[in-house]
Amino acid sequence: MKQLKIILIAGGFLLLISSCSNPLNKKFNFAKLKADATEIKESKKVPPEDLDILGSYISSSIMKGRDLEGKTYGEILNDAKDIVKEQKELAAKVAKEEKEKQERFGQTLTVALFDKGYAKQDFEDYITYSVAFENKSDKEIRAVKGTLLINDLFDAKIKSISITFDDGIPAKQTVKNIFTTDFNQFNDEDKMLVDKDLKDLKIIWFPGKIIFADGTTLE
Repeated sequence: MKQLKIILIAGGFLLLISSCSNPLNKKFNFAKLKADATEIKESKKVPPEDLDILGSYISSSIMKGRDLEGKTYGEILNDAKDIVKEQKELAAKVAKEEKEKQERFGQTLTVALFDKGYAKQDFEDYITYSVAFENKSDKEIRAVKGTLLINDLFDAKIKSISITFDDGIPAKQTVKNIFTTDFNQFNDEDKMLVDKDLKDLKIIWFPGKIIFADGTTLE
């Protein structure tokens, strides 16, 4: 489709220039979506990353029943980019808060998985986790709660273990404890965890909450 632009030049003359219209100015029409998508892509007016954002947003909107009728593809793209921006800002905010939380907890408590194993008991199979808790503060810790994330060397998740320890950790001391999870012989992650050496795993501690003996908390 062509459109005419009118440009006023010196001397009072008018120059008519023919140019290609922007397909993003078209209004969304579900019946013409495939053809419109092809036109938008072939126009080369939209960067590949924006095409992905637009396509994902339209697909999501259709599945969720979100009404796009009456909006131009340009308006839809702007809405989609606003959402992506908000998501990135939220992710950055949460990541920052989590990092600050880990730093605060790290000044008080260090948690480390120093051994793992496999055990049978009462016809049940278990994976065992030997965990050390080092209280670096001047206050006794009554209880601690958090999550141990176990990844492979490529940062792919193998297992996530919720840890609660309420036997107490004296100030400036280290306490050890063994935790267990059921072993499922038909679960690939469980088999991988049993077979791999500790040196071939990445262990990340995500702190949840610390309760001190004096009633104060850190979370």
